[in-house]
Parts: sequence; structure tokens; C-alpha cells
Amino acid sequence: MRILMVSTYGFDPRFPGWPEYLQARALAARGHAIAACEYADPKHPARAARRAWLPGGIALRRSRTFGFVAPVALLRMLLDPRPDIIHIHHMRNLLSFQTVVLARRLGIPVVMTPHGLLHDGDLVVDRERPLEAPLRFDGPVFSVRRLAMRLARGAHPRRATRNYLIHAPLRLVDGVVALSEHERGICEHLGIAGTRIVVLPNAVDLAMFDRLAQETAVTPDPADPLVLYIGQLVPRKGYDLLARAIPAIVRAAPRARFLFISHNLQGEADLRHILAEEGVGDRVELRYGVSEADKVALLRAATVVVAPSRYEGFGIPLIEAMAARRPVVTTDVPACNEVVRHEENGLLVPYADVDALAAAIVRLLHDEALAHRLGEAGRCNVEERYDAPRLAAALEMWYRHVREGYL
Repeated sequence: MRILMVSTYGFDPRFPGWPEYLQARALAARGHAIAACEYADPKHPARAARRAWLPGGIALRRSRTFGFVAPVALLRMLLDPRPDIIHIHHMRNLLSFQTVVLARRLGIPVVMTPHGLLHDGDLVVDRERPLEAPLRFDGPVFSVRRLAMRLARGAHPRRATRNYLIHAPLRLVDGVVALSEHERGICEHLGIAGTRIVVLPNAVDLAMFDRLAQETAVTPDPADPLVLYIGQLVPRKGYDLLARAIPAIVRAAPRARFLFISHNLQGEADLRHILAEEGVGDRVELRYGVSEADKVALLRAATVVVAPSRYEGFGIPLIEAMAARRPVVTTDVPACNEVVRHEENGLLVPYADVDALAAAIVRLLHDEALAHRLGEAGRCNVEERYDAPRLAAALEMWYRHVREGYL
């Protein structure tokens, strides 16, 4: 098949583990011709080139967006050569509406992966703490009729129109790829028929992980334990909860060290303030822009990997830790609790419970046998459910199913 993927910034060769880029490579390895379109960003050299060939034979075009319109690059990709199916990534993708409208006129089926519906500020009260208030299922605007009603009631025209342009594609596409059962349920609440939804989680490149692990050949040091956090420094990821838990962990494990890895500086000031307030700033190291090879090495060196999230659309650090055979501690929230089964392949703790988080981490630092068992079980879990080639085969079947229903 000729497959066109339309993303935001998902095809950065510096980050081969990003979901859509990994998915595209896995599909290309199965013999499919993959083209991709994403935003151009002249401010970042890695995203400025309008055309590029990426590893795996992926033809990439980047498009300047003018509001919700990218008049040249996307249209060219829809026509030359014409794709057999289009896969949109991210619901709040500015290219989605134009893609769906053009595809319908051209008779090309389209599927979408929303990548975390509770990141949507029209659906939730607080994007950083989306589970702390009921969802606003009447917030998103899916139809012209609903848009007209909003405008008639005095809604801000620009905001209401933007709401419609963002959300309408979710109901217009021919199939939805949900990352979790939780996301499937929300899609159904939003009016999407269950027959149009498939649950396919994000993947991990086990072959790459194993190759990089052999090159680094590091293992945890029980005498000098390392607690690792990977993610944005935003409240939704719960970095503040781990920071607040550090004093209790250090009292029980005086030699414990803590490493926070992030892609940007957002939240650093707040993190350092918490660490200073708790008197543990000397125990914590922050790193930014870590390469894939260094990330794998740090995962291998970690004693425990912590993802204290308040919500996750999926939770990629969890499966990356499992790929590295490291035990994980995470929160009993969607979609973490679909990846981690408590006491089987990791530990789950209650929502925003700093004491329980500290206790779970200390438990793994003190019980090497438990940490080893959970790490090995996590690896088996990844091999069975999250390996990229396996999920690419399942996605290919879904594409064929959607095309058969469309033709």
C-alpha cells in the first residue's frame, strides 16, 4: 500500500522512538511505500527542510501552515502519487481538517490516532489534571449545525470555528486508532461507533533497544541506586510528586540518586524550587536533549523507572523501561494501568499519593528479587504486546479492513 501519514512534528530523525516515525519505519519494513507530511518550523534547523528522505525510505514533506490550511505541500502529496490510505496523527493537528476534506473529495480513506483525548482543552477542565473534574462531552464542536448554534448563542466566532475545525475530523474519518481501551470508551462517548475503532497501543523498537543495550553494556549498581524519570516537566506527568517523595526515599535509602530527563526547560524553575524547599537539590540531576543511545544507557543503569503521571494518553517511558528490563512504578490512572499490572510487571500507586509513591520506590530499592522479577515480566509484556513489527502487522490489517469498507 501507499500510505500517507500526516503529523505535527512526529518525524524527527533525532528521536527514532517517537510513535508515528517508528510506526512508519515498521510499515515500510513490511514493504509499504510511506510518505509523511508535518509542520515546517524555520526556527528549528532540524525541522526547516521542506523535503527529506528519512531512514526506512520515508519520503517527508514539511508544510508551512496558514491557520488550518497548507495549500501546496499536502495537496501534492495527495495527488502524486495518490495514497491508498491516509493516517492522521494527533487530533489537534492543524492539517487534519484540510486532509479529511480533500481525501473525501478524492475518494481516499482516512484513519486517525488522537494520541490522548484528555489533552484536549475543550473536553477537559484542566489539561494538566484532566481526571479531577467531569469531562465536558458537550465542549467539542463536531458539526456545522452545532457550530451555528454556538455562534447564535454568542460564542466567540474565532474560538468556536477553531473548535469545529479541530474536532470535526474525528467524526469524519473512516476509522480511529485508539491507544487504549480508555481512549476507545471516550471515542464512543463522543459519538464514534465502536465498529470504527480499533485499539492499537504505541510501540517500542526492541531490535534497536537490544542493539544499543549491547553497545552500552551497563547495569544497575545496588550500592548506588538510581531512580529515573523521563518526561516533560509539567504537572500532568507528576514530576512534582516524585520531587516531593524524594525526602522519604532518601531517609529509607540514603545512597539513592535521582535523574530527571526532559526534552525542554519548561518546568525546571518549579522543579528546582520544590527540590530546594525539600532540601534535596544535591540528590537530583537534570538532563535535556538526551540522545536515543544515551537514553537506553540510562534506562539500563536505572534501578527503578518512575512515571508518577496524573494522566497518560499512553505512557511510552513505561514500555521503554520494560524493554530495558527495568521495574516501573506508575500511577493507577489511564492509560498507565493498561500497560502496568500491579505486582505482575510493575507497581501501581494511588493518584497523587506522594507517600505511596515513595513507599513503592523504596520497596523496589530494597527488594532486588522483586525488582528483577518485575523487570523480566515487563520485558515479556513488551515482547508480547508492544513490539513494533507485531503492531505494524495489526495496523496493516486495520488499514485493509477500512479500505474494504470504503471501496
